[in-house]
Amino acid sequence: ISAIIIISILFLFIIYRRFRRNTGWQKMNQRKLLARAIIFLIVGLWLLKLGISHPINLISDILGILIGASLAYYGFRKTTFEKRQEDWYFRPNIWIGSAVTLLFFMRLIYRIYYLATLEDLSKLQEQANGMQNIEYAVGNSWGAGLILIMFAYYATYYLIIVLKDSKLSK
Repeated sequence: ISAIIIISILFLFIIYRRFRRNTGWQKMNQRKLLARAIIFLIVGLWLLKLGISHPINLISDILGILIGASLAYYGFRKTTFEKRQEDWYFRPNIWIGSAVTLLFFMRLIYRIYYLATLEDLSKLQEQANGMQNIEYAVGNSWGAGLILIMFAYYATYYLIIVLKDSKLSK
């Protein structure tokens, strides 16, 4: 029970931080933004690598990446920039970033609920034995595509913001 409480508190903290990043002004710090972009890119590439073995997974992954990158470009176009004293700040569009994050969390909650309500423990053991299969990690062939929307969105968005910061700093 204590593990569930700790995980729940951690999960709520992550949601809170993500909400703050989607709604408030953020200082443009190239190193932090680039580090975030690289982390999202690495995890996204890892998920893509897992799904390459199946054509349906690959199609959903590519669609997820294209949708995420398109949303990132659109979100960047709706981002507000402001110079305060010597530093530049940006405020992401609350609706786009929140929708992408909500999609990810809803998919994650669904997957946790699905695993928690398995009636037959042999099904759980069967899935655990096939952990290298992408279907275990995300649930079905379209699950990875849904998750990749978020990773593509944030990796692309942060890279675009870094490029914008380079132009603004000149």
